Amino acid sequence: MRFRHWLFNVGDEVATLSLNRPEHGNSINLECLEELRQLSEQIERNPAVRLVVLRSEGKHMSIGMDVAVIAQMANQPYEFYAEHLAAGQKCIDTFEAITRPIIAEIKGFCIGAGVILAACADFRISTDRAVFALPEVKRSIGVIMGLHRVTRLVGVSAVKRMALLGENFSARQMLDWGFLTEIVAEEKLAAASAGLAKKILALPPLAVTLNKRIADFSYAEFLRQSQEFELREQFLLNQTADFREAMASFSEKRTPRYLGK
Repeated sequence: MRFRHWLFNVGDEVATLSLNRPEHGNSINLECLEELRQLSEQIERNPAVRLVVLRSEGKHMSIGMDVAVIAQMANQPYEFYAEHLAAGQKCIDTFEAITRPIIAEIKGFCIGAGVILAACADFRISTDRAVFALPEVKRSIGVIMGLHRVTRLVGVSAVKRMALLGENFSARQMLDWGFLTEIVAEEKLAAASAGLAKKILALPPLAVTLNKRIADFSYAEFLRQSQEFELREQFLLNQTADFREAMASFSEKRTPRYLGK
């Protein structure tokens, strides 16, 4: 089966998923997430796979969620809005739930949903020049694809700096916060990922899987509750003048004028 937004390969016990939307900065839309769900289920069913590598084509990991996804939901009833965005959340949940270890290779911009997707991995190796951000607040949007994933890695204080200010952060800062496993020069990214994969594949696979499950135990229920909260509150935010102004100013490429209403 061919996929529109992903390159997929299985070989030597490793499944490689590569986000393949370089002409769009590897932005993420709902179709892209649905394909990720299908691939994740395929990987989970394949006993030959012992490890998953997440990477991207082109210069960037991902510039984030396509803003049009939120804009299209702005004037919809809650049931329609929640159904579609919850489906997107479920796709990311399915990827995170893969029982084999996941290594994320990060380069260029890792923004918004790109950060959330990387947070689903068990190990994150980044180039030293990668840039990380959760800029949704600048568009009057909450981080609605599972911000708790980032919180549990970097802590509440750091995630508030990211989500409330929407600023850019370096790979070094993300390493210091505990989000990244390792940073390397861009030309060494593939080799660093392969070296880590070699270590994992040398270990007993059932024990590796069990320890991943133990580490994640009790986390899923809290994540589910936080995602439901994100959806409800974003829907209310969608009804505000500030949200409409954020969408309009982005489209018109001008400075927004927020009223707190």
